[in-house]
Amino acid sequence: MKNISLLRSLYLLPVLLLVAISCTDEKAGTSAGQTDVSKLVKQGAVIYEEKCLKCHGENGQGGICPNLVDGKWKYGGTDEDIYTSIAGGRPGGMPNWDKELGDEKIKSIVAYIKNLNTK
Repeated sequence: MKNISLLRSLYLLPVLLLVAISCTDEKAGTSAGQTDVSKLVKQGAVIYEEKCLKCHGENGQGGICPNLVDGKWKYGGTDEDIYTSIAGGRPGGMPNWDKELGDEKIKSIVAYIKNLNTK
């Protein structure tokens, strides 16, 4: 009986070690992912201030163009929808920024806008 318990323990030990390693990797990945998002948000804030603030107002609260933090999205509020609006523009005044800003800068603005919506 003792031998069976010992054998079970020996079989479980590698499984427990793998679980522990996996949890550690997930935590490391999460903090790295959070750092990447934080970096994008900061970059997006700078670009927003330079390119978007004049029309969309401070902190995205609107001005001559729509409010970006009231939860009302004419063309959808997903990351992809916001990206499409910035990159391709929209009728009625939203210019297209894809050629001037490029993919990474637009993604950073999207991250910044999404961050504003969580506050």
